Amino acid sequence: MKKLVPFVAFLAVSLLSGCAQHADTAPAKGALLANVCVISGEALEAGSPTAEFGDGHVAFCCDKCKAKWDKMDDAGKKAALAKATGTK
Repeated sequence: MKKLVPFVAFLAVSLLSGCAQHADTAPAKGALLANVCVISGEALEAGSPTAEFGDGHVAFCCDKCKAKWDKMDDAGKKAALAKATGTK
């Protein structure tokens, strides 16, 4: 029985450390969800306007794009974000 205890401890540590290697790949809360303007697809600059969306935020190349975003419903926002990130 004493020989089994170290093996069980090793097995438990191995299993738990394996879970950490497969962590959720979702963006961290507050993370930037796209690296380009979600409306125009243009590059972002320092100080770009932003808006919160879901667990993160999106950025825009200008105030006009942010105004367009603000007028969209959630389905439109999700579609724009998917297009900007190349996801479905």
